Amino acid sequence: MITPKRRNLTKNKTRGKFSFLRFLFFLIAISFTAVLVYALFFSSFLEITSIEVNGNDYIEESLILGKINPEISGKYLDIVKKNNLLLVRTRKIKKDIENEFKIIREIEIKREFPEKLVVSIIERKPKMVFCSADKCFILDENGEAYDNYSSNEENNENNFITLREENSKEINLGEIILEQKYMNYVLEIRQELFDQLAIEADNNFRAVSLISKDIRVRVKEGWEIYFNENINLEKEIEMLKVVLDNKIEKSQRTDLEYVDLRIDNKIYYKFRDGTPTQIAKDNATSATTPTAPANLTENKDKKKKD
Repeated sequence: MITPKRRNLTKNKTRGKFSFLRFLFFLIAISFTAVLVYALFFSSFLEITSIEVNGNDYIEESLILGKINPEISGKYLDIVKKNNLLLVRTRKIKKDIENEFKIIREIEIKREFPEKLVVSIIERKPKMVFCSADKCFILDENGEAYDNYSSNEENNENNFITLREENSKEINLGEIILEQKYMNYVLEIRQELFDQLAIEADNNFRAVSLISKDIRVRVKEGWEIYFNENINLEKEIEMLKVVLDNKIEKSQRTDLEYVDLRIDNKIYYKFRDGTPTQIAKDNATSATTPTAPANLTENKDKKKKD
């Protein structure tokens, strides 16, 4: 028979053994936590040693890194290094880059353990410049005004076409200014003039208003060509070729004021010292002398259009 004294002694030994095991477990847990904290925040295990930037066709990688490096330099509270992969503030870096480079449509920053940041960028494609009300904006491939435009060395090298709307209206960043079809039409004019007729156009195009779809292009010889998107560009170029080949000698071009291609199968042209002349496309191929000036009614109508 176990006496009460022996029973109490056994209980005390069991309690003592349990207390020791609990203390040992606590000690191991503390040690493990300390080692983990050191490994994660104080050792070099998770220090960022590599930054990969991809998708940047227009923005130099050094400019992107210039926005990231200040955020991973130094220490938090002079204790923990900022270049720790777990602690790097990817949201702030993303916001700073988006604010600095409007050409970026989307950006994603991922951590790749144990020491790498991957910056993936989707850029807009700058297509042309649009000006209205003394403000100029860069348009992307969707016709959206995504950034203000200023003349500088980099932008000048891009050789952008600038379309200025003379019927000025207030526009804001983020607006879709031009429909893609209309914008592509404008962009093709300069190339087609050079490819088909060896005519060099200035980069500054004019539009009285976007609603009319009219575009006025000055060529480097000093005269203008009036286009309209409602007529196929290929046909307009053909009409222009016809009148230049058959009705206007090359030596006369310096005195030319404009050639108007905005009416289907009719061509108007005017010299600086004369009245507008109207010819039908089919008649322009004849080798006869230039058609006489249009009648007064036609001239009045023409002046109204201008």
